[in-house]
Amino acid sequence: MRFEEFFVREGRFVADGIGLDEIASRYPTPFYVYSASAIRTKYRLLKDQFPAFDICYSLKSNPNPAVCGVLAHAGAGAEVSSANELATALGAGFAPENIVYVAPAKTQASVERALAAGIYAIAVDSASELELVESEARELGRPARVLLRINTVERQPEAKEVMVGGPSKFGFDEERVVADVAGLELKQVRVAGLQVYSASQVLDPEWIVEHVKYVLKLARRLGREIGFRPECIDFGGGFGVPYNEHDKELSPGLIAGAIRKSVDEFRQANSGCRLVFESGRYLVAEAGVFVTRVVRVKESRGRVFVICDGGMNAFSRPLFMRVRHPARLLNKLGQKQTHEVDVCGPICTPLDCIAKGVRLPEPEPGDLVGLLNAGAYGYTMSLLDFMSLGRPAELLADGGFLVSS
Repeated sequence: MRFEEFFVREGRFVADGIGLDEIASRYPTPFYVYSASAIRTKYRLLKDQFPAFDICYSLKSNPNPAVCGVLAHAGAGAEVSSANELATALGAGFAPENIVYVAPAKTQASVERALAAGIYAIAVDSASELELVESEARELGRPARVLLRINTVERQPEAKEVMVGGPSKFGFDEERVVADVAGLELKQVRVAGLQVYSASQVLDPEWIVEHVKYVLKLARRLGREIGFRPECIDFGGGFGVPYNEHDKELSPGLIAGAIRKSVDEFRQANSGCRLVFESGRYLVAEAGVFVTRVVRVKESRGRVFVICDGGMNAFSRPLFMRVRHPARLLNKLGQKQTHEVDVCGPICTPLDCIAKGVRLPEPEPGDLVGLLNAGAYGYTMSLLDFMSLGRPAELLADGGFLVSS
């Protein structure tokens, strides 16, 4: 967890040169604040360790236009999952030739928009979807590059969200893909490679190494059996970040060293083939903090409730995904965490507890609570219109400037 590195200066909360007092005086709570320098740091870390790979930012993790703009200008590509995400990516400056479209329920309209925009590739999940892309490509009179998404039989990792190894709405089953694709009349569509997104929030580097090696072997085999030359292999992503104290921080360097030989051998045999990692959470989660203000502190039958102006309506992830996000009193970072409390929001349900049993300095009305690692799947995954309390602001701090969007 890199909160102290990204947001703490001389014991105070500071986001890219802007202090907490200034931010809170300009914008009402609750709000999200993102650090542009933190986002750039995480992107450079991945790109430096994996120079042979294109890093495509997964917009679903945080489609905020300002956040997307930081990554587009840093050199990232984009992975999109809807026509609106595609529009956001293009507006943020991602080049069409660096965009891949990945989603399990593409419509005719979304495929048409992706093809019209001239994006690099569409990942298809079934034979019927492959036929849809072919039909739309013929209608538009332009060629289309597709990646076959594969539901592999590889060993499953330990993760909350696993997309492979069993029945799945995602991808061709590995054992059936050759038969499913055989016999399809493809004139405008060219099968250019594979996409295999296996799991999310993976912290086991050994599993990621195994996954990369597995997919490289799979690409060689399916290329022979289906009859395509690998132009692009998208390994998905799933790089995790630590949420709990016992979580170990993922080491991209360890992964890079362990896959280097396999990657080099594959590239020698398949010159010009693009290798892609998709990444959302790893790039932006630690770069974001959700900030909510204490309205009152209430004791009830031995438990202390810190009731705030923003809860599950503005930050649903702790409940929806059952993730324990670290909590801090941002205006009391230097004080000892002496009180065990439940941090709750204003919603009329007992479910509205976004940090249970956390230790904080003595809380008081007016204090600012920060939920850390909130840059991914925070705003975008929340019940923003529940109880009509208004939507939290999203603020990007960048070199002493604050951008609201």
